[in-house]
Amino acid sequence: MANDRLQSRADALAARVDALAAALHASGVSEEAAERLLTQASAAVLQALTLELLLEEHDAPGGLPPRPASALGTHVAPGFRLAA
Repeated sequence: MANDRLQSRADALAARVDALAAALHASGVSEEAAERLLTQASAAVLQALTLELLLEEHDAPGGLPPRPASALGTHVAPGFRLAA
């Protein structure tokens, strides 16, 4: 099931962030620097999981329809325009 795979991926990424926190603490990195790094790592995890979920929805039968290509040949999200 896709949700099990996504949950497994989330758990693995959370474990990596936890390991990063432990390594930062063990190496004596300042609390402020560690907080900044862990905030960025957590945001990256959230973005990665969101991307995986979007790709699963797109690849699923009856999923999201393909988006039109822009004049530059790249896909553009509906409602957004590329600046020239």
